[in-house]
Amino acid sequence: MAGTTNLKAGGRSETGKQIAKRLRREGKVPAVVYSQSKSLPCSVDSKDFETLMHTEGRNALISLQVEGEGDHTTIIKEIQHHPLRRNVLHIDFQEISLTETVVVEVTVEAVGTPIGVRSEGGILEHRLHRIEVECLPMQIPEKIEVDVSNMAIGDSIHVSDLTVGPDATIVTEGERSILVVVPPSVLKSTDEEDEEAAEAAEGEDAPTEPELVDERGKKDDKDEES
Repeated sequence: MAGTTNLKAGGRSETGKQIAKRLRREGKVPAVVYSQSKSLPCSVDSKDFETLMHTEGRNALISLQVEGEGDHTTIIKEIQHHPLRRNVLHIDFQEISLTETVVVEVTVEAVGTPIGVRSEGGILEHRLHRIEVECLPMQIPEKIEVDVSNMAIGDSIHVSDLTVGPDATIVTEGERSILVVVPPSVLKSTDEEDEEAAEAAEGEDAPTEPELVDERGKKDDKDEES
């Protein structure tokens, strides 16, 4: 990672569901900066944050300039999205020291087309898209690329097969599979199965207001208190 990226944040003394909704209507995203000693509520411009994510990525090292509170060196701890519209609802920033290691999630990206796919008709399953890595903030990898060109049907790549260099340590369990080439399969359904599925769908209650969840599938509790 080349260095830090600046991001301005507005201070806020009020929290709560209605305050969070008002901020979103104004084009802002409610946020909290967490440190060892306290939590600091703030807000960031939604367009500025989207631009940062597009140019710097999820593991950007951010100099968060909070109005009235000075600069804070942070990384993104958690981003909560609306489950349908996918707009950002809330951000957790973690204040860090550049001399202490952090644990972050790094994207695993497949490179190439497996032999088992292009010659044997197999399917490449990407089962684990991110792994946890521990390193100094300035050494956070942007992503981990895995060459899958020589994978045949039945071949798999596990976490233990990855390398991230001497400056980082993989935290995720080594036995977890990341990429697998599986044989082609055809899903068949009988008329009876189709009818059962249709009956089950008709019996479901009409959806209510969507529950807010984060990108990992956890219930959103920030909308209540932010």
